[in-house]
Amino acid sequence: MFLFRLLPIVLLVFTFHCQSLSKKNVEINSEEQLTHRIWSGEIESPINPKHSTEMNQSWKLMLERREQITSYLQAKSFKAKGETVVYPFSGIDVLNLFSFFPKADRYVLFGLEDPGYPFHWESKKEGDRKIVLKGISELSLHLAGRNYFTYRKMKEETKKPALSGAYPVFVAFLNRLGKKVIGSKEELIQGNGIVYKGFTLVLFDELNQQEQSLTYYKIFLTGKEGVQGDGLFEYFSSLGEISIFTKSAEYLFHGEKRNAFRSLLLAKATFVVQDDSGFPIRFFPESTWERTLLGRYEKSWNLSGAIEPEFQAEMLKLSTEANQEPLPFPFGYGVLGSKKSNQSSILVLEKKN
Repeated sequence: MFLFRLLPIVLLVFTFHCQSLSKKNVEINSEEQLTHRIWSGEIESPINPKHSTEMNQSWKLMLERREQITSYLQAKSFKAKGETVVYPFSGIDVLNLFSFFPKADRYVLFGLEDPGYPFHWESKKEGDRKIVLKGISELSLHLAGRNYFTYRKMKEETKKPALSGAYPVFVAFLNRLGKKVIGSKEELIQGNGIVYKGFTLVLFDELNQQEQSLTYYKIFLTGKEGVQGDGLFEYFSSLGEISIFTKSAEYLFHGEKRNAFRSLLLAKATFVVQDDSGFPIRFFPESTWERTLLGRYEKSWNLSGAIEPEFQAEMLKLSTEANQEPLPFPFGYGVLGSKKSNQSSILVLEKKN
């Protein structure tokens, strides 16, 4: 097994008794890594031989898309920056995250899915194991088809008692991306009457020969978060300077309902990659941010049951001035109008010195 630096056990005690608790790291043994390869479909499962075929089909599409993204970004001289990347409203989308930010040291994600960690595969009955494998393959196919997750599909699969959360899906996807999980631990953020649960995975990237960490939390933002003493304020403040990646975010940072948490993240951000559904462009004035739009922006999308997006005249202006060709891959909600990628856009924002 590769040697790796164990992440320290950290106990941070904050004002109002808010804590971030990082439990002891658990090394992943060879038997567990074999299980991970069954989840990812890299080796055939005796209880569901079709799982490998289904995973190979969906991941053939997704790895081709990753290559499309990588080649496109290289042609545009895009260079990811930052050692710590935060992905708000991520779901289990590690495909796009690592396509844009392949070599960061630390990744912090949060979404609405239960962590599902610790996960006891060895104690599950055969019927439950089949449900787990089916859930992983269904979510792979879902992402392959549109390049984003819908909350409905995520909930449908990860809420099944057998699957019980996002952990095995994360591990399967990471394995497919060449990132071996060599350690894991439970994470907790304790605030005022609420505990945010999550996990950290210690990864070894076999291509780049690099150790990385990925932390995921289940966080539902009601609009009250991001103030001193709520646990989240202290945790995200402790990350230091960050880069942010976000897409297909349902315009949750538009308007003022989540302004405190939005401000918390942006106060630490120096590099941002997003589609139009992330942070409104008004928070990135030309005087302090370099702004580059790739692809084409025509409008934002009114999603059923979601926040009404702000009208962004500056995005239209950037798109007109850039006069870019359409993206060769789908990104965000720009595929909704025509089922093609010709209305997809990527906004790259870098803070000026």
